Amino acid sequence: MKKFAALIALLVCIALLATGCGGKEASSAEATKLSFADSASLDTLKALDGKPVTITGYMATLSPLSGEYIYLMNMPYQSCPFCVPNTNQLSNTMAVYAASGSKFEFTDRPVQINGTMRVADRVDDYGYSYNYYIDDASYTAVDLSSVSQEYALYQSLAEDGVIADVNAMFDYLMFVCQWTEYTSSYTDESGAEITYYLYPGDTTSILESDGLYGYATQSSPDYFPGLISRVNAVSSTGLTELTDIIADAQTVEQYARAELDSGNYTYDEAADKYTLTNSEELYNRFYEVYAAFSTWLTQYEL
Repeated sequence: MKKFAALIALLVCIALLATGCGGKEASSAEATKLSFADSASLDTLKALDGKPVTITGYMATLSPLSGEYIYLMNMPYQSCPFCVPNTNQLSNTMAVYAASGSKFEFTDRPVQINGTMRVADRVDDYGYSYNYYIDDASYTAVDLSSVSQEYALYQSLAEDGVIADVNAMFDYLMFVCQWTEYTSSYTDESGAEITYYLYPGDTTSILESDGLYGYATQSSPDYFPGLISRVNAVSSTGLTELTDIIADAQTVEQYARAELDSGNYTYDEAADKYTLTNSEELYNRFYEVYAAFSTWLTQYEL
């Protein structure tokens, strides 16, 4: 969808998670050190296309078993790459490909990646799409005997698992803000699969369902306060920016739910599709809080 273009451009994969072994090692003295914030700017990466770079992070546990490439992120203990909601576009994740003839072996230790920056569109075996990645890469383990107090706090937050749950919160937020763009399907009497856009009643059922694809937990009054309580349990003073983001997300959710409940949408009979009256405003409200979360994620570096 066109409206995702701006979001994808801003969130052009921000971060990293460790990686495997092997390959020719590029000299870190010659390589440009990437920061998570740098990787949010495609223009910055274009200037490094074909040049040696180095970056430090953790290996996602969902990285392919073949070891041909991995997903690098700036947070430990994450099982899969973060994605821009309702798309297959990676966000806060860097794809890293091993040098020819080498492969990565999983480690839960932080690693420093050395490789070559490539700026080009690519879709990998998992179906994730990205427009830059690191190629011909190798890694070395990083000594964590002395890390900053700030990063130690963030690592504790990641260990708790609440970061992944906050990211999942945005899947729910996107749904309530843009439910008219989602589809469902059923098999008719002839065995054909029929795909259709959601009706308001479908949306309400999904919000009330506690099944695999339901959002009953997220739509309950305790959901957002519960996330804030979990963050505060890690630190009651050091993570106020994150709790503010969650509170802002709740405000957006309440506005979107009110739009649904008040019937603020129209129906196009020819297209058999509903359109939100304030669709652009709803998306922009979602975008603002999601961009704030993505920016917050870039603060933490080894």
